[in-house]
Amino acid sequence: MFDDVRILLIILVLGFAGCASFNDDEGIFVNKADDYMDATDQEALIIPPDLSHERIQDPFPIPANDNQVNPAFYPGRPPQPRAMYANDARDEVRIQRLGGRRWLAVPESPDGVWPKVKQFLAENGVEIVEELGSEGRLNSAWMQIENQNYRDVVRTVMRDVRESSTINGGWDRILVRIERGMRERTAEVHLRHQFTPAKDAPVLSGNVLVDISKIKSSLDGIEADILSEIGAFIAAKVSEQTVSMIAQGISLGAKSEVVRNDSGIPTLRFYLDRSRAWAAIGQALDRAEVEIKSSDSETGKYFVAIGDSFLIADEGRGFFRRLLGSGARKKMATTDDLQIVMEEITDSIFSVFILDENDQHINRESSQDLLVMIREFAS
Repeated sequence: MFDDVRILLIILVLGFAGCASFNDDEGIFVNKADDYMDATDQEALIIPPDLSHERIQDPFPIPANDNQVNPAFYPGRPPQPRAMYANDARDEVRIQRLGGRRWLAVPESPDGVWPKVKQFLAENGVEIVEELGSEGRLNSAWMQIENQNYRDVVRTVMRDVRESSTINGGWDRILVRIERGMRERTAEVHLRHQFTPAKDAPVLSGNVLVDISKIKSSLDGIEADILSEIGAFIAAKVSEQTVSMIAQGISLGAKSEVVRNDSGIPTLRFYLDRSRAWAAIGQALDRAEVEIKSSDSETGKYFVAIGDSFLIADEGRGFFRRLLGSGARKKMATTDDLQIVMEEITDSIFSVFILDENDQHINRESSQDLLVMIREFAS
């Protein structure tokens, strides 16, 4: 009988050892449940230089998404899907203003906005003399605006604004730059008006890559009115899914992204100047109806209050009531006062993270939800 027991124990031990060999990465049956943690992107398809790449495109492209880095911070399970938010203004074409700056915010990818802006100029008889689709740049020809009736919007706007500003003679042109917006699949249209009193139109040369953000319009009224006309034109055609292969490079430069540092702490990164990054946070909080108790632009901190009223599942109003699920509400229930901190990395890169009232990082998933919310509501 003793031998029988010993044999039974040996069989059980071998059985457990055998099960292990069926359930890891080196046994008979490989467990691939965690293989995603080591997955890497494959190299892009290389088209030989003697062949055209225009006809080779993905008929079912996967929408771009934020990178989910540091998968090792999610042991035993994949990371939760990114939170989604309902911004009442996200589907509108509108003019954004910050100080003396203005731009057009469009809920469409830059490669879809590019052909519509070109169509607007073409329908208004505005000649494009220089363009670079990969940079989203367009320069119009110089135009002589006279005191007469015009059939197109662009010259009519220039004539009216010039008359009210007592400018006579000379030449006018517009510079356009289309950029990627704050969120995925959004774009910004920036425009400048230039006037020269020269008798002859200046020669265009080397102006395609001029940073128009550093140029002030000769007449702000022309910039504002033409942007408004372009916005109305795009809004009327926003359902038309026109995409330019030439302009696809515009989408490569992100203005914001949510990443995680080496410790797995979520961070919202803005690729903007300081004044716009700071204003973008305040705008997002206002749109989400989050109470701002105080703010300090010198230290880069917003102090916000998240009371119990924001944690009630009510569809009426408020970001937390309207958009957070029950699981997120439970995670946030013990946090009433938060600090939204913006730190400068360079003069054009800023990091934003969330602290509690004791200067400690809050729950990572809640922190990421809040940072995504700020990004989605900013523009």
